[in-house]
Amino acid sequence: MAFLVARTTFGRQIVAVGGNREAAVLAGLPVKRVLTGVYVLCGTFAALAGVLATARLTASDPSSLGTLMELSAITAVVVGGTPLSGGSVRVLGTVAGAVLMQLLRATLVKHDLPDSTAQIAQAAIIVAAVHIARERRSR
Repeated sequence: MAFLVARTTFGRQIVAVGGNREAAVLAGLPVKRVLTGVYVLCGTFAALAGVLATARLTASDPSSLGTLMELSAITAVVVGGTPLSGGSVRVLGTVAGAVLMQLLRATLVKHDLPDSTAQIAQAAIIVAAVHIARERRSR
């Protein structure tokens, strides 16, 4: 994804559409085609992640698999430095954020704390990261 975003025209179009959709339309970018491509990529990666998660957990209950994983995904993105408002992409930062969040979760579980404690810690990290991002933007 880092290569796609940094080195291809499609990646630059993704950043432009994510930053300001109206400006991308005025610049003549194919916004609908870019959005369709992004949704197809996301769907493909979500399907691949589902297959990998099912294989890793040796479980295939579709009603509970992946429940509350969105909190981990959002936390990884925010901690990685990608602004929630869009406009810039930090793929390596997101990977580092995901590693950090999994390390935090594994540490808390290793110390026999309930999973809800890890979710509370992740929520606190999201709030802190958003606050820090706003402070940086206001300067």
